Amino acid sequence: MAANNRKGWKVLTPELNPYTPGAGRRPTALAGRQIEQDSFSTTLRRLRNGPGASCLLVIGLRGVGKTVLLNRFARLALDQDWIVADHEFDSRTDLVATIATLARQALLEMAPPSTWQKAGKRTARALHGLKATYSLAGLTVSIGGSEAAEPGVADSGDLSRDLTDLLVSLGEAARDRGTGVVLLFDELQFAQIEPLGALVAALHKVGQRELPLTLVGAGLPQLRGVLAEARSYSERLFSVIEVGPLSQDAAYEALVTPAVQAGADYDKDAVSAVLTFTEGYPYFLQAYGDHLWQEAAGPTFSLADVQRTEKTVRQALDNGFFRFRTDRLTPRQRRYLRAMAEHGSGEVSSGDVAATLGMTSSAPAGRVRDELIQKGLIYSPRLGRAAFTVPQFDDYLRRHFELEQHAPAQKNPLS
Repeated sequence: MAANNRKGWKVLTPELNPYTPGAGRRPTALAGRQIEQDSFSTTLRRLRNGPGASCLLVIGLRGVGKTVLLNRFARLALDQDWIVADHEFDSRTDLVATIATLARQALLEMAPPSTWQKAGKRTARALHGLKATYSLAGLTVSIGGSEAAEPGVADSGDLSRDLTDLLVSLGEAARDRGTGVVLLFDELQFAQIEPLGALVAALHKVGQRELPLTLVGAGLPQLRGVLAEARSYSERLFSVIEVGPLSQDAAYEALVTPAVQAGADYDKDAVSAVLTFTEGYPYFLQAYGDHLWQEAAGPTFSLADVQRTEKTVRQALDNGFFRFRTDRLTPRQRRYLRAMAEHGSGEVSSGDVAATLGMTSSAPAGRVRDELIQKGLIYSPRLGRAAFTVPQFDDYLRRHFELEQHAPAQKNPLS
């Protein structure tokens, strides 16, 4: 507990700091996400009992706690004796090699090779077939025993069919062992279209056979479009969980409960000021609480404490959460984002961005827009429009970059 305060003394010790700003770090109070946890638990129970259930998508902006939720799902699955295999994607991820690695991991967690039943042996043969057919970028998938590639098992050269062979056999092996397998994929919007389509087809067949294997994919809002491009029926295979900023009550709980448990508290005006600044985004709440704990005397945080700490919090977010995203931009990409920021935090049309840049044609702006979507900095909520994937990014851009005006006659102001 925090010690009793004497005037002018700091009583909040660093080791008791209950706030956990960081990528995917579990907060002390996982507030406002019970519905999502219940949905996932229901999925596992349905798969275990036979009627089947949809795979899940967790969709949201940066900083809303998607990775935290995936980690919580992993814990819930392990508590129900499921096997968990997870991976965070980026633009370089080889999806086929990743699936092979995770399938190998899951199969070995089920049982040692000497005890495999028919489905387990078929999974091993499918892994060997994938390795032989696709080379898997040098990945070794051997798992011991004498199981060699079997002609006709995951070696057709048709990726959809071969991944289906692998995942169906893995689901059957899990069913034989009285368990299940859950694949947890973060940043799934970075998956390449062709292998992602093959994965969706494989999951479709797994679902039709009511096998205890499922996928939870987390990603930015453009993940919907990526999946639709990968397979036309993707929307019928996945149930979507929208994760956004916390409600007022949940944000209050996320901010205040950890402090109270650690021996501190907030006065009413202090809470109101923090919630206004953070707009209910979980990462911002953790960051503000963390800096208050470091800088204020305590044990009760006042409005004056919050106001004194705001500059430090803003600098920390600027230098960490925001800046590393702009550091990776080309000048024309940065100019595009700054022009978007001129229109606020909501969605904006490509034509309006082009006009802000002084362009007579929106085609060059459209090419930059596509690049920024690939980088995960913006998404297209509907045709011809764009919005930021990073909350409060517009405010950061306006504070740190000048809007560069261009003469309408200039051929390509983005180059």
